[in-house]
Amino acid sequence: MTDPGPRKGHNQDSLIAVIPDDEPEMALLIVADGMGGAKGGEVASQQTIRVMQEHLLDGSLPTLDDAPRRLEEAITAANTLVHRMGNTSPDMQGMGCTVVVALVIGDQYWIANVGDSRAYLIRDRTPSQITQDHTWVGQQVREGILTEEQAADHSLRHVLERAVGAELHVNIDINERATLQLGDSILLCSDGLHGVLSDVTLADVTSEHPPQEAAAQLMHYALSAPARDNVSVTILRAE
Repeated sequence: MTDPGPRKGHNQDSLIAVIPDDEPEMALLIVADGMGGAKGGEVASQQTIRVMQEHLLDGSLPTLDDAPRRLEEAITAANTLVHRMGNTSPDMQGMGCTVVVALVIGDQYWIANVGDSRAYLIRDRTPSQITQDHTWVGQQVREGILTEEQAADHSLRHVLERAVGAELHVNIDINERATLQLGDSILLCSDGLHGVLSDVTLADVTSEHPPQEAAAQLMHYALSAPARDNVSVTILRAE
């Protein structure tokens, strides 16, 4: 689910959740949060989703052996396109987006990200943030300069250190291959959601409802918080 929230204009978030018809034990989930210009952020997130979906699902599908490489190639291709569009179109100058992706093959999964859209693993009602936020305050927390509480309300909390399309080359975090257990949930979201709801709330709601109902409930809670940005969430449960 995605919602523009209180922001005027276009929803700069884009997302997909796909189980390929010919591979029912594979899933691809992506959330991208755009930035820049009147429509630049919207275009950046949409193009990133489109390019990644083409690279990962059109033609040969990723395998257990090449999944990390395929994820890196998909995000790199999206970065190249968005960067070029931002440099060649005055209306799109400064465009870019965050991206977080989950690729599941059978009971194995990989998470990759750029920026501050997050992936969580929720197991036995316990949330574990898989991704690191590529933000200035996130780095300050990792270095022990700021606490999590200080970072949550910091005036620079939205300043990104990495984004798809911001530079010619992009640094991508790809988490090591991990195994899903029965009942596990993977939750991907933009900062419009995790910025206003606690990790405990994300885990409780996701654990208590089927995935689509959980997404709707989380969206309701975020918009009532109230949300300050576009809000997006997608959930996969291992059943």
